[in-house]
Amino acid sequence: MSDLPKIGLDLGSATIKLVELAPAGKNRWRLLTAASAGTPAGGISGGQGDLLAVAATISKLVKESGAKSRKVIASLPEEQVSSHVVEMPLMSEEEAKQALQWQVEQYIPIPEEKAVWSHQIIRKDTAGGGMEVLLVAAAKGLVNGIVGVVERAGLEVVALETELMATARSEVPEGYPLSLVVDVGAKSSDIGVVKNGQLVFSRTVPTAGEAFTRAIESSLGLDRAQAEQYKITYGFAADKLGGKLMAAMKPVLSVIGAEVKKTGEFYVSKHPGEIIKLVTLSGGMAVLPEVSGLLSGMVGMEVAVGSPLSKLILDKNQKKITPADGPFYGVAIGLAMREI
Repeated sequence: MSDLPKIGLDLGSATIKLVELAPAGKNRWRLLTAASAGTPAGGISGGQGDLLAVAATISKLVKESGAKSRKVIASLPEEQVSSHVVEMPLMSEEEAKQALQWQVEQYIPIPEEKAVWSHQIIRKDTAGGGMEVLLVAAAKGLVNGIVGVVERAGLEVVALETELMATARSEVPEGYPLSLVVDVGAKSSDIGVVKNGQLVFSRTVPTAGEAFTRAIESSLGLDRAQAEQYKITYGFAADKLGGKLMAAMKPVLSVIGAEVKKTGEFYVSKHPGEIIKLVTLSGGMAVLPEVSGLLSGMVGMEVAVGSPLSKLILDKNQKKITPADGPFYGVAIGLAMREI
């Protein structure tokens, strides 16, 4: 593993987050800097003008944060990534790669010649003679667009990774039992199953932070800015605003909770004998007052807010990230932790 600092760049639909870390021993990193800015309209899925605006935003973040590294691990938006668990006979890493080369089109909704894909062996059953392989694919156009934007900002992409893979690395503690990780973004919520620190299953649902804000706007007759501020300040506290805020948002959280529960049940149905009892909550929504307790009741599992700062060494004068900001930067931190 390189001991040089690296930048984790989370290209979110609403916010771009940048974190620079330097390795500081086994499973420890020193936080050098962090910064965030709103994502320009259109983001990385927009036209040429949108991509230029994203590149300018990244360049400004690098300059304002004082980041020194030019090596970047950037995020792939989970909703634009195809992942599939493939069951295969027991074989070596190289043999698995060769075998998948001939059958990858069976598992991804993208023509093979238009896709970039990678695989990871996630389970081996020596006694049974079989194994499970996680296949992840993205469109070449998306990958080339991200690389082009980052390079235009004067940086070098050394790796790309899905948001959930990065979140699992930064927020699920080592030795944690089989668990779920839920990253609630602005436009979508990513749900994954993590086993032995490794993402083994994932899916995305189109209900997330913006849906909560719209629910508040509609129920309380507020404008978007005020609804967003109330959401952040009061969250699901039943004693605020006469309980109207919680009443407005609870149906939206119920949708996410149902999908979380369904994901866990589906995975367990495919792996008899395994039990999921824990959920790690990430993203900007994770720090809303009372959200973890309410979600826990909905899914019937313990829900804890992720703490990516637990693996970081923060200088006593380091003010770039507070504990409350941790889940917000979870993806970026996980990206910067990746070995290259």
